[in-house]
Amino acid sequence: MLSEGSVELNSGVRSQNEKGGETGRRFAVSEIKPDFNELIHRVRDSIRLRRITLIFFLILVNVLKFGVKAPFSNAVSFLLVVWFLTSFIFAYLIKRQWAVSKVESIHLGYFILEVLILTFIVHYIGAVEWIGAVFYIFTIVYANIHMSKGKGLIVGLTVIICYISLVLLEYYGVIPHKTIFHLASGHYQDTTYVITTLAALVGFLILIAYTCNIFTEMLKQESQKLGEKVGERTRELTESEEKYKNLVEKSLDGIYILQDNVFKFVNKRFEEITGYTAEELENTPFSKLVAPESLELVSGRALKRQRGEDVSEQHYEFMGLHKDGGKIPIEIYLATINYRGRLAVQGYIRDIREEKRLEDEIKARLEELERWHKLTVDRELKMVELKKRIRELEDGRS
Repeated sequence: MLSEGSVELNSGVRSQNEKGGETGRRFAVSEIKPDFNELIHRVRDSIRLRRITLIFFLILVNVLKFGVKAPFSNAVSFLLVVWFLTSFIFAYLIKRQWAVSKVESIHLGYFILEVLILTFIVHYIGAVEWIGAVFYIFTIVYANIHMSKGKGLIVGLTVIICYISLVLLEYYGVIPHKTIFHLASGHYQDTTYVITTLAALVGFLILIAYTCNIFTEMLKQESQKLGEKVGERTRELTESEEKYKNLVEKSLDGIYILQDNVFKFVNKRFEEITGYTAEELENTPFSKLVAPESLELVSGRALKRQRGEDVSEQHYEFMGLHKDGGKIPIEIYLATINYRGRLAVQGYIRDIREEKRLEDEIKARLEELERWHKLTVDRELKMVELKKRIRELEDGRS
């Protein structure tokens, strides 16, 4: 009998759903290309994060514009909406891909598109003259988290090139300077200010990209180590589960798990003894398998266990019912276990009809031997009595 403890029989009830068609094909792909699925998962996470961030900034811009009358250009809101809508096009393109290289290429292209849109936003908020350029940090961080080191570097260089180009185009008057603040008007054409700002912000962006890349690599390494440990533990659990499954399914005893007074699991031998299938017994009360004359015995002990009382009779016999209505003498062993986080009863039953038949046969033979013994003894006693009577008659004649 198995020891009391935590039991999880995910492979217990043998009703398995068969999958085919498109679902089966996708399932097969997920087994063959785990890297692709992981990449798709990361990309979808980045899309959700983009949308949340863009909605936040769109709300913030409009609150500042209409709430405190900040002089934001309508172009800023328009560009944020365009950026938000392009995320759906990006998601559609990703959904149609089945190759890792294509997904990574589309992802990189979308990051570059984002940098261009963000550069226009930076232009309209006058970020050449203030720290608005730090909004590039979001794109750099996202790129280094969700992409490889090389592609993260490409995005970082694109950011630096776009920002330097914007600063120089405004400096030489090729494009007009836009701003929402007038405290530092004219600094965008101040040589010292431009050189200092470019050096500081470009250096800062490079530092952010480098730092983010280092931490991302560290997290990836730790994640890989954790994944290996999880994989190893999963293999161990799978092997343990297979051993347990073989032990349960090949057992000569019927094994079941009863929770909330209904069956949650039965093995093959239990089906053979009772005549019911696992599907027929699922969520069925145990009393269905107990003969009327044993109901009081079985239910009484079950009630004591439910009350938390000490039930010493964990091993006893009762009369069970087969599916065809026939009665089966049953020997049962019980143990309290934890099944899926809750208390349950694990039972082991044995069909003892053969044992009972042998007991009855032995009992009948013993009774027969006793009868023969009694007859033999009586015969001997009568012979002794007869001999004694003969001697008495002989003595009387003499």
